[in-house]
Amino acid sequence: MAMILALVLLAPLLPLALLVLMWRRAPRWQGNPWLYRAGFAFLAALLAPTLLMAGHGGLPCPTFGGLILVFMRLEWIGDLHLNLIAFGSNDAAILSAPFLVVFAAALFIPLRTARRAP
Repeated sequence: MAMILALVLLAPLLPLALLVLMWRRAPRWQGNPWLYRAGFAFLAALLAPTLLMAGHGGLPCPTFGGLILVFMRLEWIGDLHLNLIAFGSNDAAILSAPFLVVFAAALFIPLRTARRAP
């Protein structure tokens, strides 16, 4: 249980650190604001809360922590399942809908840091 909590709590620090770094270095992305928006939306979506389902229960966790746990429990690449509702294997899965909703919302929210000032 301690390993699961450590992964669920500590793993999202990487996308959070990358998100802050990307935001702080926003003037470098002025040449391609859509690439900046896609990267920002992807990192924000990795932090979206989702449900990790394994066995008979579910555990709320950030998407990035759930992905790490799914990949750690994966025994063979052929066991991997992906659809719009869930991503995972026969042992564990995460709901992918929160990731997709946050990605779409963050992609189309106007980010002032990605645009040149008039």
